[in-house]
Amino acid sequence: MIRKLLLLAAVGLGLFACKDDEEIGFDVPVEFRKELSFRPIPGGSVMNYYLPRNSDIFGVRVRYNDARGVEVVKEGTYLTDSLQLLGFNEARQGVPATVCFFNNQMAESEPMEISFDTYDSAPVAFFDSLTVTPFWGGFSVSYRSPETVQGMAHIFYIGTNPLTHQPDSILMASTPIVEGGDTLNFVLQQKQESTTVVVRTEDYRGYRVKQEIFADLPCLYMDTLTPADFDFRFMGQVVENGEYQFGTEYLFDGDTKGATYRKNRMAGYPYRYATYVAGPNALYDESVDPNENRFIVDLREPKVPASVNLYAFLNYNTSWPFIADYVDFPSLLLDIWNGDYISHLPCKVRLYGTNENPETVNLSSCALLYKLDDEPTYEGWKASWAVRSDHFYGPYHDEVWYDVTDEELAAAEPCVLKMLCNYSGESYQYLIFVVEDTYPGRGDGGYYVEGNQRGYITFNELEVFVKAE
Repeated sequence: MIRKLLLLAAVGLGLFACKDDEEIGFDVPVEFRKELSFRPIPGGSVMNYYLPRNSDIFGVRVRYNDARGVEVVKEGTYLTDSLQLLGFNEARQGVPATVCFFNNQMAESEPMEISFDTYDSAPVAFFDSLTVTPFWGGFSVSYRSPETVQGMAHIFYIGTNPLTHQPDSILMASTPIVEGGDTLNFVLQQKQESTTVVVRTEDYRGYRVKQEIFADLPCLYMDTLTPADFDFRFMGQVVENGEYQFGTEYLFDGDTKGATYRKNRMAGYPYRYATYVAGPNALYDESVDPNENRFIVDLREPKVPASVNLYAFLNYNTSWPFIADYVDFPSLLLDIWNGDYISHLPCKVRLYGTNENPETVNLSSCALLYKLDDEPTYEGWKASWAVRSDHFYGPYHDEVWYDVTDEELAAAEPCVLKMLCNYSGESYQYLIFVVEDTYPGRGDGGYYVEGNQRGYITFNELEVFVKAE
């Protein structure tokens, strides 16, 4: 009996001690409290704190309610020095919160009452710079975003539901809001004279944040110019050779797939290419000579530019001339092709519009209408406009258009770079495009290397489009 009484007394003392500890907590050095600071960021705030590694204090804990009234608890340890307090959309000031410290037994200190400010989150700030403008057969969405981005944008247009044949909102894209901003161009599958665009954002938790409607945007349509409607020239060297059929005239013969070359090869003339090649040293380098190597399209009078299209050969699994012991290829072809075709196709291009002298105008003063900035790597090529062009390797190596009927080739989709122009309504007489780099080539053993040391550029057909009147 006495033993039981002693045991109960010990338990009671233990409970009293625990209760006393919970009430008193523990003291936090004043300097730790002074080190707390708050900096507003989009959608929340950053709390900076200081905890030395040899301290008895293990971490810091913050409690606050987010924009929806849900309690949020954030914790940090001595291994870091900041916490992001997120969960807000519109900018707020004086958000109340409590901060306490805890030791390695997870016991908390007395809480401190603090407050912090926030900036508009990315799904809100998205609309501050959002522009929705007409585009060729559709519309264009542009925006700028802050440094901290979390959230999604959903883009719809009002069209016809293919099942009910009634007006309906049709989703065009659901895309993460990217740091710095982006421009997204959309071409409608349903031809319309005008359209209404709906842009909606949601936060990182999937809650809808904001929506705006852009009504009655005109859809822009384009006319194709015939080669007789414009003039074309290159301010550099162009390969002109009748024996191998290189020349500017092949840019305007209507052959968008390399069908003439295929026909020559099937007839026993594999070195008659019927194509256009610029070079050598045709790549644009502003630091060397900003007035060289410009491709110039003269529209003869100011017009609203719509697109400049560059076409390449489809994949014919061609063996392009290269240095070999068992074949004596013509020296000109060795110099041009160096065993590869795709390494001569543009991967970095800029297209400009101007009404000044196109041979001498400073490109920085021209209107930038289009920019292609693919990486000059194998991965860059695999995701590019040129991936279906002539090669022995890559994701489309089984798509070969050599041993097919003429009807099948005619029905094939071309391999084309469509330089669709940003629309402002401005008219230009001259279009200038420059090629700064090409895709990589294939070296011995399948390694991907620079296959265009001499700086040649090729495309098989060129088309020019302007706004339809």
